[in-house]
Amino acid sequence: MSGMPRCGERGLVAGAEALAVGALVLLAGMALMVNAWAVVDTRMALDSAAREYLRTYTEADSRNEAAAAATSAASGVLGRRVATTAIEDLTETFGPCAPARVRMTSEVPVMHIPFLDAGWGVHTVTVEAAELIDAHRERVADARHDRLATACHG
Repeated sequence: MSGMPRCGERGLVAGAEALAVGALVLLAGMALMVNAWAVVDTRMALDSAAREYLRTYTEADSRNEAAAAATSAASGVLGRRVATTAIEDLTETFGPCAPARVRMTSEVPVMHIPFLDAGWGVHTVTVEAAELIDAHRERVADARHDRLATACHG
């Protein structure tokens, strides 16, 4: 009887465990990719919002009008992300050819659990952008604005 093949189920258990472990690795990898995409998506949204903020800011007639209109424009781009995004105006002086700067910061969960609406860890995404204020429009400049110290002079 030694020449007769054996038909047992000993290899089945090891194969079933390997399938379960493989499925777990696949699911964990997919979860990491989805959350990595959330960080990339947030960065792209912040870049777009910063660009729109500065476009609106640099075309305004006064600093107060610029800040209000620019924040509104950035909020329109960010949509539902507005609640989790901090917008910080870094502009030192307001006037023709002065640099306007903005910093936007948003927090993205490292691991988001969809059905529980829970998260694990936080990744902070920060975007800074700068642009020169329009030199060819009439505007109310700050008292500290020195037109001779701007990039457009000379």
